Amino acid sequence: MKFNKAVLTSAILSSLHFPAFAEDTQNIEVIEVKGEFKTLNLKSTPASIGIIGSEAIDRKSATHLEEILTSAANLNFAGGTSRARFFQIRGLGAQGEYFAPVNYPVGLYIDDIDFSVMASGATLFDVNQVEVFRGPQGTRFGANALAGLIYLKSNAPTNTASGKLKLGVGNYNTKEIGLAYSNGLTKDLSYRVSAHQFKNDGFIRNDYLKAEDTNNRDELSLKGTLRFSPSADFVWDLNLYHINIDNSYDAFSLDNTRVTYSDQPGRDAQKSNAISSNLKIKLSDSASFQSIFTYAESEIAYEFDIDWSYIGIAPGWEYSQYEQNLRDKSNYTGEFRFMSEEAGLIFNDTTSWVIGAYYQKSEDELNHRYTKFDIDTETPSYTYFDSNFENEKQALFVQTNSQLSANFDLSVGFRYEQHQMTFADSNKITASPDYNMLGGKVSLGYKLTQDLYAYGLVSRGYMTGGVSLDANLTQQERTFEPEFLWNYETGLKYQNESLFVRLAAFYMDREAAQITRNKVITNEDNSSTFIPYTTNAETGFSKGLELETNWFATNALEMYLNLGYLVAEFENLPAEGDFAAIEAGEFSQTPTYTLNLGLNLSITDQLWLNLELDRKDEFRFSDDHDTMSLSKNLVNASLNIEFDALTVKVWGRNLFDQDTYTQGFSFPNDPRTEYPEQSWVQYGEPRVFGVTAEYSF
Repeated sequence: MKFNKAVLTSAILSSLHFPAFAEDTQNIEVIEVKGEFKTLNLKSTPASIGIIGSEAIDRKSATHLEEILTSAANLNFAGGTSRARFFQIRGLGAQGEYFAPVNYPVGLYIDDIDFSVMASGATLFDVNQVEVFRGPQGTRFGANALAGLIYLKSNAPTNTASGKLKLGVGNYNTKEIGLAYSNGLTKDLSYRVSAHQFKNDGFIRNDYLKAEDTNNRDELSLKGTLRFSPSADFVWDLNLYHINIDNSYDAFSLDNTRVTYSDQPGRDAQKSNAISSNLKIKLSDSASFQSIFTYAESEIAYEFDIDWSYIGIAPGWEYSQYEQNLRDKSNYTGEFRFMSEEAGLIFNDTTSWVIGAYYQKSEDELNHRYTKFDIDTETPSYTYFDSNFENEKQALFVQTNSQLSANFDLSVGFRYEQHQMTFADSNKITASPDYNMLGGKVSLGYKLTQDLYAYGLVSRGYMTGGVSLDANLTQQERTFEPEFLWNYETGLKYQNESLFVRLAAFYMDREAAQITRNKVITNEDNSSTFIPYTTNAETGFSKGLELETNWFATNALEMYLNLGYLVAEFENLPAEGDFAAIEAGEFSQTPTYTLNLGLNLSITDQLWLNLELDRKDEFRFSDDHDTMSLSKNLVNASLNIEFDALTVKVWGRNLFDQDTYTQGFSFPNDPRTEYPEQSWVQYGEPRVFGVTAEYSF
C-alpha cells in the first residue's frame, strides 16, 4: 500500500502510539490532548504526554488497558489481580488493595468519570484515544494524580449513520464481539451506543480440578452517549455506562508455574454503573461556562484460595483457607469552570484563563470474609471484618496561559484542596483526619524554530495521608502522613513532514514518600496472615528520560520508538515492628528502562504489516522484599488485509512465548516443604494469537 504523506498521516499515523504533526503543515494532522481544561495541540503542550490512538489499540487487538501499557514510556503496572488496576508512572503508584483503602498516585478517568479505584473496568472497545499524563497534575486533577494520570476518551456521536462491527477468535478459547452505532435523531440531537463482550479461558491449568478455565475472563461493556448541540456555542453530552467484569482468579501456584492446585479458585469481579453530564456554553465573546457532573458505583469481589492447594497435599502440615473481599465503592463529582474566550483575554489580550471549583464525595464499604476449614472434618469457621471509609473533597483552581511574545508562552496554575475523611471498622478503630493541600505548576515554552519547541516545567503534586485499618498493626504502623512532590522537567519537541521527536528529562523530589510494607504473621495452623500497610520514608526521588519518535522512512515504511529511563530511590525509612530502618533503597515497580520499538510496512494497496518489540528491565515487586520480575523482550505482530470497509487482522502478542511475571511476594506457604520462606510469582500473558474482522459503515 503506497501512500503520499497526507494519506499516510490520516490513514495510518493516527494509529501510532504518539503521533503529532505541526498545525503549520496542512498535510499533517493535529493530535489533540482532550483531558486538560481545554483541548490542546500535543505538539505545543509544555509537558510529557503520550497519546495512544484507536488504531494502535486495534493493531494490538487490545481489549483492556493493560494490553497497551507497554506502548508508553515509564509506565508500569502491578498484578495480583485478574486485570491490571494498579498503575505506576515514573516509579510512583499503588501496588494493591486488601483491607484499608489505599491512595492512588496514578488516576484513571474514563470520559470525565473517576475510575481510579475501579480500574478493572478500563475496557477499550470504541475508545478514541488513551492519554498518559506524566508527572504531578496538581492543577487539573489534584490528589488523584501525584505521579500522573491515564485518561480514556470514547468516540463522540455523529449526526450521520456510522458504526462498526467487530468479531474475533483466538487461542485459549478467546471470543470477542463488539458493535458500535451512531446517528442523528434530529439536526440538534445525536447519539452513539456500543456493546462489547470478551471471553477466554485464561492461561492457567488447575491440575487438582482438571480444569483450564479457573482463571478465565468474561467481560461486558455497554456505553451510550446522547449529544444535544443546537449550535457550536452549546454542547451537552450525557454518557451512560454499564461494565460487568466477571473474571475468575486462580493465578499463584506452589510450583511457581502456570499449573495450580487450588481446590477453591477465586474470582476478581467488578460490576459498575456510571453516568456523566458535560455541558459547555459560550456565554459571550468574552467567556464560556462548563459543568461536569458524574456518578459511579461499583460492586467489587476479590476472592482467592489462600493456601493455593487442597486437603491431602501434605498431611500433618497443610491448612485450608479462603478469603473474600467484597467492596461497594461509589463516588459523586461536580465541577464548574469559567473560561475565557477571544474577547476575554487579559493582560493586553495576551492571556487566556480558567477558574473553577470541584467537589467529590466517595465511599468505600468493605466486607471481609475469612473462612478456615478444619483439616479432618472440612467444617468451616468464619472470621468477619467490616470497614467504612468516606472522603469529601473540595477544590478551587485557577490557570492562566500567556503568549508573552511570538515565541514565548507561559502557563501558571494553582489548586487548593480540602479533604475530610472518616474511617471506622468492626474492631472499633476510628479516625477522622483532615487535610488542606496546595498544588500547581509553572511552565515556560519557547518556539526555537518553526519545527522545534522547548519547554521548562515546575509542578507540585500531593497525596493525602490516611489510616491502615487492621487490629494486628501497632499504632505507629497504622497511620501515615501526606506526601508532596516537586517535579522539575524540561523537554524538546521537534517535527517536520517525515520526523517527529519528543524528549523530556525530569527530576521528582518526594517529601514523606509513601511506601507499602507487608507484615506477615504466622498462625498456629502454619498459615500466614498477610497485612499490607502504608508508611513514610523521609524523602525520595525519581529521575529519568522519556524519548518518543516517529519517522516516515518512505511512503511505505514508518518506524517508531518510545523509550523510558528511570532511577527511583528513597532515603531514611524508619524502623517499625519487625522491620529494621533502611538508610536508602530503590523503590519497587521501577524498571530502569522501558522500550517500545516498531514499524508499519505497506506491502500492497490492501496489505500492511506491523512488527513491534516491547522491552522492560527487571524490578523489585515490593519495597520490603527482593522478589524480582523478569526482564522481558516481547515480540508482537499483526498482518492487516483491507477489503474496502472490511479489515481482517491476523495478530499475535509475545510470539516467542517468553515467561513474564506481573506480581511477586515472599512468605512461607508450601506445606510440602514445611513452610520455608519463599518467593512467589504471578505469570503474565503467554503467547496469544488470533484473527479479528472489523466492518465499518
